Amino acid sequence: MNKQEFETYLNEHCSALSKFQARALDYQANKNQNRTKSARWNDAKVQRAADAMYDTFLDGIYTKLRNAIKNKYNHQAWLDYIEKYELLEQLEESVLEIEFE
Repeated sequence: MNKQEFETYLNEHCSALSKFQARALDYQANKNQNRTKSARWNDAKVQRAADAMYDTFLDGIYTKLRNAIKNKYNHQAWLDYIEKYELLEQLEESVLEIEFE
């Protein structure tokens, strides 16, 4: 499973990525509000910062799974691993517990 397929699968089967993305955007918006007026970013830059956080989050999950799954190119191997270790549920819980600093 490539990264794009993995992202699509996660978005179709759980809400963890969308929740993370919303939380990252809120975090970046709040961080921006704490800047002095002259140092504040425009909305596009805030969105890009949140998108970068999302990409880093997704890359980390994907890389860990890719390294753990023996047959990296077998789609069913990915699905079996995700189901066996209840990764969707774990991911949902983890996103709720994340604290940004």
